[in-house]
Amino acid sequence: MTLDFVSGDHWKQYTMDRGVVHACHAGGVVHFLEGWAHHEVGAIDVDRIDVVWDAAMKHGLKPV
Repeated sequence: MTLDFVSGDHWKQYTMDRGVVHACHAGGVVHFLEGWAHHEVGAIDVDRIDVVWDAAMKHGLKPV
């Protein structure tokens, strides 16, 4: 699938199945929906992993 309105370089390639997103994008969405200011750039706070996972499940994301 390509986006017709995107022009320029020929990088228009989708690597994920429909309805599947990269974890980094899903994480950004969850952080936004929860209103969180923390992020997972650099060292990860392992104490927050379960909190973030539970929030992702709450918002309807599912592991593939």
